[in-house]
Amino acid sequence: MNRRDFGKVMLLAGASALLSPNPLLAATEGPTLEAIRARGALRIGVFAGTEPYYHKNLATGEWEGFCVSMGRDFAERLGVKLELVETTWGNAVIDLQSNKIDMMFGLSNTPERAKVVDFTKALMDNTFTLVVRKDLEVTTWEEMNKPEMRVAVDLGSTQDKFARKTLPNCTLVALKSADETILALQSGRADAIIQVALLAVVTTKNLAQSAKLIIPQPQASQPTTIGVRRDPNGEFRDFVDGWLADRRKEGKVSGWVVDSLALVGVDKAKLPANLTF
Repeated sequence: MNRRDFGKVMLLAGASALLSPNPLLAATEGPTLEAIRARGALRIGVFAGTEPYYHKNLATGEWEGFCVSMGRDFAERLGVKLELVETTWGNAVIDLQSNKIDMMFGLSNTPERAKVVDFTKALMDNTFTLVVRKDLEVTTWEEMNKPEMRVAVDLGSTQDKFARKTLPNCTLVALKSADETILALQSGRADAIIQVALLAVVTTKNLAQSAKLIIPQPQASQPTTIGVRRDPNGEFRDFVDGWLADRRKEGKVSGWVVDSLALVGVDKAKLPANLTF
């Protein structure tokens, strides 16, 4: 074969490669993404009463919330429809394992959960904050780390673990539920509640006459992630991470989070200037 013929062969081979499916790309998609494309639908878990994460309009049956917005955007990226499957935080991992859903937005990564499902990188950082009585003036976590400071948390929560680590000298008021911590603050049995920012802005709005929101220094946060079905080599997780990195860089994720606060009557213009997601 002379040089001219060899060049023609290589040109044809290159054109053929461009027109043919890329076998390497197809191989790296993994079984979950292949199943979603074949089904023509992305299935995400949704959970009523968890505003601003998820909100179901009882009059219309329509779902809203920043997690729904993210699911809709990811489905559009894949060119498939979005299918919403009702679940709970407690059942989400089982639903991922049993192939009822493909993703659960807003699911925290724990060592136990990570044994059976994959987790993405952080979709946002949820800042730890204090909801305190109006007359309490503190600016740092260290100021709360005293026996005379009564700090309420819901037992077994991320806030509980954070408090035990960060405020070992405070008087910890560990209660069964988040609602009980709010009652403790209202009744004077606690001076402050530790909550992540998304919940704290709602609590502060509801207790506007008696409480205020403080973001103590140094700021501390926990990553909120997306639980996804596990592929043999993490192909689906890696694909979602790529989409998530793009959307975070573009500011879309923080925009969805802040806009969703309107579902619980929180005016985004009144959020603390140093609060970020």
